[in-house]
Amino acid sequence: MQVETIGDVLDWTRAVHGNLADCMAHCSKGADQERVRMLLDYLAEHERELSRVLELTKQDASPSALHTWCYEYFERYPVKPHEQCNEDFRNMDTRDIMSAVLALHEKVTDLYRYLHSRAEVNSTRELLANLIELEEHEAMRMARDAGRMEDL
Repeated sequence: MQVETIGDVLDWTRAVHGNLADCMAHCSKGADQERVRMLLDYLAEHERELSRVLELTKQDASPSALHTWCYEYFERYPVKPHEQCNEDFRNMDTRDIMSAVLALHEKVTDLYRYLHSRAEVNSTRELLANLIELEEHEAMRMARDAGRMEDL
Protein backbone atom coordinates (compact mmCIF):
# COMPACT_ATOMS: atom_id res chain seq x y z
CA MET A 1 0.00 0.00 0.00
CA GLN A 2 1.43 3.34 -1.04
CA VAL A 3 0.79 6.05 1.54
CA GLU A 4 0.95 9.62 0.28
CA THR A 5 -1.88 11.57 1.94
CA ILE A 6 -3.57 11.74 5.34
CA GLY A 7 -6.50 9.86 3.76
CA ASP A 8 -4.04 7.08 2.85
CA VAL A 9 -2.76 7.13 6.43
CA LEU A 10 -6.29 6.49 7.67
CA ASP A 11 -6.68 3.64 5.17
CA TRP A 12 -3.33 2.20 6.23
CA THR A 13 -4.20 2.47 9.93
CA ARG A 14 -7.56 0.83 9.30
CA ALA A 15 -5.76 -2.00 7.50
CA VAL A 16 -3.29 -2.40 10.37
CA HIS A 17 -6.08 -2.70 12.94
CA GLY A 18 -8.16 -4.97 10.68
CA ASN A 19 -5.24 -7.28 9.95
CA LEU A 20 -4.35 -7.44 13.62
CA ALA A 21 -7.96 -8.33 14.46
CA ASP A 22 -7.94 -11.12 11.86
CA CYS A 23 -4.62 -12.44 13.15
CA MET A 24 -5.77 -12.50 16.77
CA ALA A 25 -9.08 -14.13 15.88
CA HIS A 26 -7.20 -16.83 13.97
CA CYS A 27 -4.69 -17.40 16.78
CA SER A 28 -7.46 -17.53 19.37
CA LYS A 29 -8.85 -20.69 17.80
CA GLY A 30 -5.58 -22.56 18.35
CA ALA A 31 -4.65 -21.20 21.78
CA ASP A 32 -4.35 -23.78 24.56
CA GLN A 33 -4.88 -21.42 27.49
CA GLU A 34 -8.37 -20.11 28.19
CA ARG A 35 -7.07 -16.70 29.32
CA VAL A 36 -5.15 -16.30 26.06
CA ARG A 37 -8.25 -17.21 24.04
CA MET A 38 -10.39 -14.76 26.00
CA LEU A 39 -7.84 -11.97 25.60
CA LEU A 40 -7.34 -12.60 21.89
CA ASP A 41 -11.09 -12.65 21.28
CA TYR A 42 -11.53 -9.40 23.20
CA LEU A 43 -8.63 -7.70 21.42
CA ALA A 44 -9.78 -8.90 18.00
CA GLU A 45 -13.22 -7.42 18.57
CA HIS A 46 -11.70 -4.22 19.90
CA GLU A 47 -9.39 -3.86 16.87
CA ARG A 48 -12.33 -4.44 14.50
CA GLU A 49 -14.29 -1.72 16.24
CA LEU A 50 -11.33 0.64 16.07
CA SER A 51 -11.05 -0.05 12.34
CA ARG A 52 -14.74 0.82 11.95
CA VAL A 53 -14.31 4.05 13.93
CA LEU A 54 -11.40 5.03 11.67
CA GLU A 55 -13.61 4.51 8.61
CA LEU A 56 -16.27 6.77 10.11
CA THR A 57 -13.59 9.32 11.00
CA LYS A 58 -12.43 9.36 7.40
CA GLN A 59 -15.98 9.87 6.15
CA ASP A 60 -16.45 12.84 8.50
CA ALA A 61 -13.04 14.42 7.96
CA SER A 62 -12.47 17.57 5.97
CA PRO A 63 -11.45 16.85 2.36
CA SER A 64 -8.59 19.35 2.69
CA ALA A 65 -7.23 17.41 5.68
CA LEU A 66 -7.55 14.06 3.88
CA HIS A 67 -5.72 15.35 0.81
CA THR A 68 -2.75 16.71 2.77
CA TRP A 69 0.48 15.16 1.51
CA CYS A 70 2.62 13.20 3.97
CA TYR A 71 4.71 10.86 1.83
CA GLU A 72 8.09 11.99 3.25
CA TYR A 73 7.46 10.11 6.52
CA PHE A 74 6.87 6.84 4.72
CA GLU A 75 9.92 7.26 2.51
CA ARG A 76 12.08 7.38 5.65
CA TYR A 77 10.11 4.86 7.74
CA PRO A 78 8.55 2.23 5.50
CA VAL A 79 5.63 0.43 7.14
CA LYS A 80 3.94 -2.86 6.47
CA PRO A 81 0.30 -3.40 7.43
CA HIS A 82 0.88 -7.11 8.07
CA GLU A 83 3.97 -6.88 10.26
CA GLN A 84 2.14 -7.65 13.51
CA CYS A 85 0.46 -10.72 12.02
CA ASN A 86 3.79 -12.51 11.89
CA GLU A 87 3.49 -12.93 15.65
CA ASP A 88 2.20 -16.24 16.89
CA PHE A 89 -0.14 -14.94 19.56
CA ARG A 90 -1.46 -18.37 20.50
CA ASN A 91 1.96 -19.29 21.99
CA MET A 92 2.40 -16.06 23.96
CA ASP A 93 1.24 -15.34 27.45
CA THR A 94 -1.23 -12.53 28.09
CA ARG A 95 1.47 -10.02 29.08
CA ASP A 96 3.46 -10.63 25.88
CA ILE A 97 0.30 -10.27 23.80
CA MET A 98 -0.54 -6.95 25.44
CA SER A 99 3.04 -5.73 25.01
CA ALA A 100 2.92 -6.49 21.27
CA VAL A 101 -0.48 -4.85 20.80
CA LEU A 102 0.44 -1.76 22.82
CA ALA A 103 3.72 -1.44 20.90
CA LEU A 104 1.75 -1.39 17.66
CA HIS A 105 -0.59 1.28 19.02
CA GLU A 106 2.41 3.33 20.14
CA LYS A 107 3.90 3.08 16.66
CA VAL A 108 0.65 4.40 15.14
CA THR A 109 0.45 7.16 17.76
CA ASP A 110 4.05 8.18 17.01
CA LEU A 111 3.16 8.42 13.32
CA TYR A 112 0.20 10.66 14.11
CA ARG A 113 2.35 12.82 16.42
CA TYR A 114 4.98 13.28 13.74
CA LEU A 115 2.40 14.20 11.12
CA HIS A 116 0.70 16.57 13.59
CA SER A 117 4.02 18.34 14.23
CA ARG A 118 4.43 18.89 10.48
CA ALA A 119 0.83 19.87 9.68
CA GLU A 120 0.33 23.45 8.56
CA VAL A 121 -3.43 23.51 8.03
CA ASN A 122 -5.80 23.73 11.02
CA SER A 123 -8.16 21.04 9.72
CA THR A 124 -5.24 18.63 9.35
CA ARG A 125 -3.86 19.43 12.81
CA GLU A 126 -7.31 18.97 14.32
CA LEU A 127 -7.85 15.62 12.58
CA LEU A 128 -4.45 14.34 13.68
CA ALA A 129 -4.97 15.56 17.27
CA ASN A 130 -8.25 13.61 17.33
CA LEU A 131 -6.51 10.51 15.95
CA ILE A 132 -3.76 10.77 18.59
CA GLU A 133 -6.39 11.02 21.31
CA LEU A 134 -8.33 8.06 19.86
CA GLU A 135 -5.27 5.78 19.71
CA GLU A 136 -4.09 6.75 23.20
CA HIS A 137 -7.55 6.32 24.71
CA GLU A 138 -8.10 2.94 23.07
CA ALA A 139 -4.66 1.66 24.11
CA MET A 140 -5.37 2.68 27.72
CA ARG A 141 -8.79 1.05 27.57
CA MET A 142 -7.37 -2.22 26.24
CA ALA A 143 -4.63 -2.24 28.88
CA ARG A 144 -7.17 -1.56 31.65
CA ASP A 145 -9.54 -4.27 30.44
CA ALA A 146 -6.72 -6.78 29.98
CA GLY A 147 -5.62 -6.04 33.54
CA ARG A 148 -9.13 -6.79 34.74
CA MET A 149 -9.06 -10.11 32.91
CA GLU A 150 -5.82 -10.97 34.71
CA ASP A 151 -7.56 -10.33 38.03
CA LEU A 152 -10.23 -12.94 37.30
